Amino acid sequence: MNIILKYLAFIFLINSILFGVIGFFQIANILFLVIMTFTSVFSIYSLKILKNVTFNKSFQLFFLLNLLNIIYYLFIEFGDLESLKYLVARFIQFSIFSITVYLLKDNFVNTLLIFLKYLTIGCLMFSFTFNFPDFTSRYQGIFHNPNEFSILMVIGFAYILFVEKKNIYNYLLLVLFLFGVVLSGSRSAILGIFLSVIVYLFHHRSNNIINTILILSSLLLFSFFGGQNNALQRMFELDLFNRKYEYLYAIETFLQKPIFGYGLKNYAHIDFSLIQFDDVKIDFGAHNAYLSILVQYGAFFSLIFFSIFIYYLIKIYKTKLDIFDKNILKVKYLLFVISYTLINGLFENTIIGINFFQTNLFWLIICYFTCVIYQKNESRSISH
Repeated sequence: MNIILKYLAFIFLINSILFGVIGFFQIANILFLVIMTFTSVFSIYSLKILKNVTFNKSFQLFFLLNLLNIIYYLFIEFGDLESLKYLVARFIQFSIFSITVYLLKDNFVNTLLIFLKYLTIGCLMFSFTFNFPDFTSRYQGIFHNPNEFSILMVIGFAYILFVEKKNIYNYLLLVLFLFGVVLSGSRSAILGIFLSVIVYLFHHRSNNIINTILILSSLLLFSFFGGQNNALQRMFELDLFNRKYEYLYAIETFLQKPIFGYGLKNYAHIDFSLIQFDDVKIDFGAHNAYLSILVQYGAFFSLIFFSIFIYYLIKIYKTKLDIFDKNILKVKYLLFVISYTLINGLFENTIIGINFFQTNLFWLIICYFTCVIYQKNESRSISH
């Protein structure tokens, strides 16, 4: 039982991947319900978990966000079953991450990095094996959506760049991850690649210029052979902001209920009555995490959410990296994942969902960082 709880967050992450894999949605949905039921039952009957995780100040961020959801539900939409489901799922999601961080303690970073290494390489290899690119459309690998595939490619690329030693095998993996990003046609993924290279250069300014030149040269080369829908070519298309209508409709939706929003169950919600006939081919949905939060909570509760959220983000970015792990590059990689998720939140509904891989990885890393910061501050106050 202890082993299952220790690695429950990684099982949850794998299940998030399965939601996006072609043919696995039903299996993922069943496994999700099993995980939710198991965690809720165990948490209720385990006083140790309640004491050391749910009410532990190390996980105060999750406690505050859960409390915000509870207050919103009780005062704004009490009795709404679908919103109650979201509230419970969010609570259990945060509990799973807290339990894993608490039980793994000092071994968390290495365990997470090993997990991400094999997960991203596995997705890369399975994709190229079972769905070889045809270069005529955006490549999605074994996934329903090219953007889901590209996110894993960016995370895998950054892992090899930051953490692994540079040899022929790892250079090959870098090239393959990069090729996957270009083929996916995801412009936000290209931004993720550039962000990873910039962050990496700040740590290795002198001796890694050659690596950077090779990466950028490979990007240009792949753009010539990656088909008409590759990511670099799409970066320079006139419809760079082709989601402007989704953003505008999200803003319009927010303005219909600006104070208290549309409810917990309605994140990424668009009011269909606002949509004009000429826009029927638009991919409806906010496609922006920050607008999604506004639509969900409304201005009053969004202000509270963003205040809590930004406060803890500032604490993370201002803290000296060596308190998290002696290997600074590993910590910088985790900070890159956080930063990439925040940027991708401008284009996707990250941060606020339940079953999106990048969202869950983001909150798991945030959980680890806030936990370490609190424990270090506590140890300093005790020593003084």
